[in-house]
Amino acid sequence: MYWFSETRKGDGVDWRPEVHDSDGLAMWTGTGEHLWRPLNNHKTLQVSAFLDQSPRGFGLMQRKRKFEDFLDLEARYELRPSAWVEPKGQWGKGRVELIQIPTPDETNDNIVAFWVPDALPAPKRPLDVEYTVRWQREKETKPPLAWIAQTRRGHGYSKDPDPSVGFVVDFEGPVFAKLPADATVESVVTTDPNAEIVENHPYRNEVTGGYRLRLRVKQLDDKKPAELRAFLRAGETTLTPTWSYILPGE
Repeated sequence: MYWFSETRKGDGVDWRPEVHDSDGLAMWTGTGEHLWRPLNNHKTLQVSAFLDQSPRGFGLMQRKRKFEDFLDLEARYELRPSAWVEPKGQWGKGRVELIQIPTPDETNDNIVAFWVPDALPAPKRPLDVEYTVRWQREKETKPPLAWIAQTRRGHGYSKDPDPSVGFVVDFEGPVFAKLPADATVESVVTTDPNAEIVENHPYRNEVTGGYRLRLRVKQLDDKKPAELRAFLRAGETTLTPTWSYILPGE
């Protein structure tokens, strides 16, 4: 279940800062890329497909683990487990499909993620797959170098008369402690044709020891979705997972 979080606030009728069982889809692809897609509760059905071949793992994860994140003494959402799917063997080509169903409150389980193989079996023929589902909390499966701690979205304030969307993405992990003080860290941000990057600025987070990426994006046609991707690197070394986000069409 996902109703709202720090990424997208609720409509103001609820007193809690966040309400969700999971706040993102994590993937470890067959090529070795780590990916994080923050969840969303848009007013229309959202279906996303992530093409892959023999994935190493994927799951709906609950990254928030402090009581202060939710302040809910009854539901205790900070204790809800993440579900990490660990495939066994070679699954071949296919896609991880993420379905996000609009919900007006927390009573609906509205988020689904699953694997769809390219080669579907013929009718009445079995599909043989092997996997382990790991229910996790404190020892959650994370990328070894860094991970995405939070995504915050708001107005992209500027003197530009055209509206834009602002993002703050926080990366944390042991890789940042090993970076030299004078290391040059750059953000690699890509979009589909329906988006334009207006601002793109990574800088060290002195509080957490990680890095923060500040983005401002224009959605050229707000009736159509726009896909965004971003990660941090130092020279030719990739430091972080890929942050993946979709701006839905209105």
